Amino acid sequence: MDVLKVMEKKGWWLLSAMVLVSFLWKDVRITLGVVVGGVIAMADLWFLRVFFSRLVLNRKGAFLLFVQIFKYLFIAVFLGGLLFYGVVDPIATLVGLSLLAISPILRLSGIERELKEVS
Repeated sequence: MDVLKVMEKKGWWLLSAMVLVSFLWKDVRITLGVVVGGVIAMADLWFLRVFFSRLVLNRKGAFLLFVQIFKYLFIAVFLGGLLFYGVVDPIATLVGLSLLAISPILRLSGIERELKEVS
């Protein structure tokens, strides 16, 4: 899964740039929101590359479903707590989470090429 490694690497660079831009607002909640959202997005990419790939290759579908449900439940509770107590800005957190959509777009040609090789 070299494509996912490249997506992770570019994602970390993009997150760094997003954090630097967030400093322009001079609000800790905005910067923290971008960081939290971005780290969650990057952790999801890492999780996909390392853990998810192994489960798919080993054909452990039921366990995979449990892990996915637990992962998203944990993220929801964690983000819900941060948003409820006003620790992070909701829009900034969404901007950080947008790495989940931006990273694959940056590597779309590589993903398509790797999928053709696999099939």
